[in-house]
Amino acid sequence: QLSRVCVFRTDGECLRTFGDTYLKRPVGIAYHPARDVIYVADTAEHNLKLFKRSGQFIETLGSRGTGPGQFNFPTYLWIDATGNLFISDTLNYRIQILSSTGQTFSTFGEQGDRPGYFGHPSGVATDQFGHIYVTDRQFENVQLFDSFGRILMSFGNEGHGPGEFWLPSGIFIDDHNWIYVADTFNKRIQIFELLENPSYGN
Repeated sequence: QLSRVCVFRTDGECLRTFGDTYLKRPVGIAYHPARDVIYVADTAEHNLKLFKRSGQFIETLGSRGTGPGQFNFPTYLWIDATGNLFISDTLNYRIQILSSTGQTFSTFGEQGDRPGYFGHPSGVATDQFGHIYVTDRQFENVQLFDSFGRILMSFGNEGHGPGEFWLPSGIFIDDHNWIYVADTFNKRIQIFELLENPSYGN
């Protein structure tokens, strides 16, 4: 494992690397433009490492544990339009939400085998309506929550056809609410479109 972040040009040329002396097993990464900070989830170290865009190390957030601001194998990251940071705290079976200043102000989720619970949460993202999407590698689906962490719906199941997943991991949602899911063991990206702001009966 190289244990570093690589910066590429749009044509694929590697410009530089950073983090070699600070990272052990980097997984998720997110950039906060207003703060000019790159957040990296260091899964093996159970924390987040913060860097300037230049690659200069800033600080470490968190440690191993189950309390607010503590992690157990964190994986994927997402920063929403307001600057809040969402972390898949994978083996704590929850999503933690940090403010733009790094203070934990919300968590939701626990281990279970019913809708609204997690088996192995991985990718996390939000749409323009504030819905929170979480891929689950054990359930082979995407679960959709409101801004308070209440389950709204899920889509997908195990398989190889359209709308089916095999160990999905990362997720990304663009400005048009197109949803991109890394369907890892099917070796593909699946793309979904949110056609409107659903009310889900609320």
